[in-house]
Amino acid sequence: MRVSLWRISALAIMSLLWAVAMAHAGDGGGDRRSLGRGPVFDITHFDVLPLTTPLDSEQVAYAALFAYRDASESDPGLKSFRIVNWLEAPNHSFIVDAWSSLDAFEEHLAQTHSVDFRFAVQDQPPPDGICCIGSPIDDRQYSLVQSFGTPWLGNGLPAIVGSSGALFVITYVDFLQTMLEQGDPDRGEEILVKYGADSIRYNRQHLLNFTVLRQLDRPNRFVALEVWDTQANYTDWQAGRVTADFAAAATPLLGSPLDHRLNILCGKTYVDSMGCVSP
Repeated sequence: MRVSLWRISALAIMSLLWAVAMAHAGDGGGDRRSLGRGPVFDITHFDVLPLTTPLDSEQVAYAALFAYRDASESDPGLKSFRIVNWLEAPNHSFIVDAWSSLDAFEEHLAQTHSVDFRFAVQDQPPPDGICCIGSPIDDRQYSLVQSFGTPWLGNGLPAIVGSSGALFVITYVDFLQTMLEQGDPDRGEEILVKYGADSIRYNRQHLLNFTVLRQLDRPNRFVALEVWDTQANYTDWQAGRVTADFAAAATPLLGSPLDHRLNILCGKTYVDSMGCVSP
């Protein structure tokens, strides 16, 4: 097997950058290693260029993505690995993988299939050509704050792929950094957790899971994961009084607006311009 000097050099650079990131992970006010005790969630934004020449970027990239997911299933410490496809832009997806610990996640990153996946979808010099992503892979790690309903970890959530399956919502919640430095540093987290508990309590037949996560290296940033039986029920809940009360309480504490991403689950089939579909 031919291994180019460029690949070896690039791999060394990637390893160095990862080590630097680990060394400076606490710059945002969080102790990454202490926050990483227990389950660690990794959420990766995956943006593919919708090109068909000189190759079909979406087909190449999603084939590599699905192969990466399948190869990761045997990695030690894996708790769950899901790929969800953004409804607003089907050439965008999110990888949501969860691990028993930060150490298990880091060991996963060092696996050959993890390295090969990143080389397969990121820009490469000739003769390999350019494929396939439109922006750098953006992955962030989170600790588990609290989970309601059917646990996200494991295989209990619906596995039906495509538009006929469940709705997977990822909401980015960015509280003001000043909340950590003055006032009540836990106020934002408390509001978000209460909203999750209320959401489950009033929607037991429709909301399957509500999970609150906190970013390891930016403890003022959170993610809410929601799994709904249908998009219509999610939309109805967003228009209701409890959600309005949550927004009223949270908005003064936010550094940026709530960022909701509505997704469907991916299986093994991806259709250009349509996204993930049932096999």
